Amino acid sequence: MLGVPISAVGLSHHLVPLDELAHLSQAAAPIREALDTAGLAGQVLLSTCNRFEVYFESPTFHTGLEAALDAVRTALPPAQRGLVDQFEVYAGQAAVQHLLEVASGLDSMVVGEAEIIGQVREALATSGERATASLHRLFHAALATAKAVSTGTDLGAAGRSIAQVGLQLVEQRHFPLAGRRTVVVGTGSYARVVTAALSRLGCTDLWVYSPSDRARQFAATHPVQPVPMDGLADAIAAADLLVTCSGGESSQGPLVSAAQLAAARASATALLPVLDLSLAGDVAPDAAGLLNIDLIDLEEVGAHAPTEQTASVLAARDLVARGVDTYLHLEQGRAATPAVTAMRAHVSQFIEREIEAAARRYDPETAAAVARSLRRVSNALLHTPSLRAAELARSGELADYSHALQTLFGIEVEADA
Repeated sequence: MLGVPISAVGLSHHLVPLDELAHLSQAAAPIREALDTAGLAGQVLLSTCNRFEVYFESPTFHTGLEAALDAVRTALPPAQRGLVDQFEVYAGQAAVQHLLEVASGLDSMVVGEAEIIGQVREALATSGERATASLHRLFHAALATAKAVSTGTDLGAAGRSIAQVGLQLVEQRHFPLAGRRTVVVGTGSYARVVTAALSRLGCTDLWVYSPSDRARQFAATHPVQPVPMDGLADAIAAADLLVTCSGGESSQGPLVSAAQLAAARASATALLPVLDLSLAGDVAPDAAGLLNIDLIDLEEVGAHAPTEQTASVLAARDLVARGVDTYLHLEQGRAATPAVTAMRAHVSQFIEREIEAAARRYDPETAAAVARSLRRVSNALLHTPSLRAAELARSGELADYSHALQTLFGIEVEADA
């Protein structure tokens, strides 16, 4: 068992449609605020186009679980509160394994996707002080395992992403994207992924539109040209491909309506592929009914995601299993830290007294030599007992060790030391 209870709750594309996940994603800010007052020791919110999950630390599992679920339920609009009843729950080792699988791309819509590592890293960074030391260690373990999967298996070597699968689908249905004019709607983190994927496909005539008027800033650091705030219709009229991935830059519903598309393409003779990679849907669904529009959304991209080779998945799962074992081994050993700290502090007080006495009796050079010798002997004597404490912590026998310290040396071990 873990020394510190870490659990996770949430939903993924496996359980609910993407539009329901979008409701959770749109409520991320109030959910995070509600979790801040739920009495949890710490929490990290992971929200992507595949999933919405909360990883949290709590002194007791059931109390923390109820607090987390109640916080999410309270923060949601009444119409969406029933989603909480569908949340999956992972506790202790199961939560560890789940996060390592998620970070490695094994639980993604596109298995082995490349961008999930960055999303997990960003979730930890965004959590700030909400993430406890234990949660930091867990997320770093997940990132280390994901990197091992990425570099050590064919699963990671493919470097696939939802954006790449979607763009490949466009090329299969319509035309090579090299040399084509593409308009990207959105300037968030996913827009960077889309822009990079388009550039790799040879699409150099790239334009970006931002509903929050950040197109110029985005264009300053990316190989794109900005579309003016009032220029979206003209940009769509001249485009060969429209890709939307606003990432919630607007909360006023779809950014592009069927009427807007129809008006912008009224004089165009070519069919316009529209790739909507936004979880909430940047393009109105009824745009799919337009004769000169081919609307491809996340659901369709997921349906065309490639099937992975069994050998690659098995190799990745083996690395995840090793990552879980390593994490648990280190965490269980950490339970010995208070006992080791107390023991070292007890011995240190005697060593420092002798060093002070040597400083009064001898010249500085001799006193320094005595101090070095005493500290070296102290470290040597404490090395084996420290290792033994970690071993006993992993086997669940640390209480006997702590009792022996108290009985033999009068050392009181504080639980939170």
